[in-house]
Amino acid sequence: MGASRPGIVQRLLILILGMGMQVQASTTVTAMVGDNVTLTCDSKKDGNPYMVVWKVEVTENQKERLISLLLAKNEITDSKNSRYNDRLILNTDFSLNILNIGIQDAKMFFCSTVVDSDIHESSVFINVYNQPSNPEIMPLAPFLVAGKLQKVGQCVVKDSYPAANISWQYNFQNLDINKPGVVMLDDSTKNNKGFFDIRSTLEYMPKRGEGRINFTCQATYSEGLVRSMTNVSSPVAMFVHYNTSKISLQVTPAPDILEGSNVTLSCSGDGYPSPEKFTFTKNGEEKAVGLAHYELINVTQEDTGEYACSQLDNPDLKDTVNITVHYLALRMTPSENVSKMVGENITLECFVESSGNTEITLMKKNKANQNPFVVKSLQYTHAGNYTCQAKLKGVNEIKREKSIIVRVEGKPRITKLTKKVVNNSKVISCIVEGFPKPVVKWSINGTSPKEESIKDKRSQWCHKITVRPSENITVTCTAINNHGEDQYSVNLTAMRFKEPMDETLEQDPLDPKDNSKSSHSNQAKVIVGVIIGMLIAAVIAGLIYWLYKKKSKTSERGTADEIKKINKGENNHTSGSSAV
Repeated sequence: MGASRPGIVQRLLILILGMGMQVQASTTVTAMVGDNVTLTCDSKKDGNPYMVVWKVEVTENQKERLISLLLAKNEITDSKNSRYNDRLILNTDFSLNILNIGIQDAKMFFCSTVVDSDIHESSVFINVYNQPSNPEIMPLAPFLVAGKLQKVGQCVVKDSYPAANISWQYNFQNLDINKPGVVMLDDSTKNNKGFFDIRSTLEYMPKRGEGRINFTCQATYSEGLVRSMTNVSSPVAMFVHYNTSKISLQVTPAPDILEGSNVTLSCSGDGYPSPEKFTFTKNGEEKAVGLAHYELINVTQEDTGEYACSQLDNPDLKDTVNITVHYLALRMTPSENVSKMVGENITLECFVESSGNTEITLMKKNKANQNPFVVKSLQYTHAGNYTCQAKLKGVNEIKREKSIIVRVEGKPRITKLTKKVVNNSKVISCIVEGFPKPVVKWSINGTSPKEESIKDKRSQWCHKITVRPSENITVTCTAINNHGEDQYSVNLTAMRFKEPMDETLEQDPLDPKDNSKSSHSNQAKVIVGVIIGMLIAAVIAGLIYWLYKKKSKTSERGTADEIKKINKGENNHTSGSSAV
């Protein structure tokens, strides 16, 4: 840059003052503090420019020359303004570079050109801004109290130019400053760098039930005349405290509490923070103090009652609940397995003690019986497993069962003796009842035959043997247990004779000895028949003897042979058996 010469400059100023001036429209350049900026000279440059001068507005009516160029001599003259020392560069296109822009450079700059006898002037305004620090919330309270206006915190933004605008957000939504219970107080000061430090204080009145809430603040600043930017702070969580107005007592498990289960009573309040210490009572009697939970282990019907919990520091604030421990006790008479004799009586009955209405069923297998179940004369069919089933109405999962075994015992009784002819053999079946299970023995003329497999039907057992008699035989079935024995005999004819239809010999079920009577009657009939037969034979023999005397020896011999044949047909029967 060249040195100025006062004589020439003075003459030029006089020349300029005496000439007409043409002013161009103003433009704006935006720059951030620390940037370099180029100001374009929009004044007329065509023709024969003589001189270029850059000025800065000092006041509304005063301008200060910064730098000038005398084209004829290519001579540049700087001002002595220390603020721009070594910061100005005049380019060949008459534009001006200003280095390291500061907030003091936020002014109007003028470019004047002298062409021929006219002065042309254009202006450029430099809009300077500085990016502020990120906003930060400084909390002013550890927590908030419902219904009370309190200072939440202070949002601090530093080194802003121009001053940034601060706004607050509640749970990340803009907070309306006109809303009741919301107050914002802003304070802006300049620091030693010429930038603005802004502090915005928020006061807020929370409501009951808000619990945990978040606050953020944001700073909005301008980058130029039309562009704005926003920085948002980190959120600050605050908790709203409010007193407990209601106590709740909960019971687990619910709703049905069964005898033998474990029960937990939990007490809580609707305040924040929730109270943690309560007093538990049962029917007005204190049970636990300073706890939030009270446990009942292996509950019984004795635990039924009214339970309450109250706030430790406010006994009048409490909640109550009625607990019913459901129970179902079942017993049965007889209480143990029982043995009875046939014909005896028995009464089976189910009894319950419970906390409510019950359903009781006395079952044998899948059949329901009356309760009580009374039998005046036990039979073998009454033996078996009897089960009492009880259920508490309206309560899930509470059922009870109890079982006993009824044994019906008695001496053996042969209820039926049957004979069938199958494949030229005789199958004899002896059906026996009794308990304990009788041992059955067979006898054929004093010998023991091989018995077939036994078939069991309820309390009866069917024993079978198969014989092929070559002569008349007596078959005896004997049943024995520790209560006595029963016996039945039957006579079978040899297979060489024509067999009659299948026969079945049965006892009277009401008279176990009836078979024996029938057997003795049959034997008597056989004896009488034999005697009558012998008398008839004697008469016939006398008649034949008389004829013998009268006839020839040949006739007598023939008659004698016939008598012998008749005598061979006589049958002698054993007493107590019947021929079949």
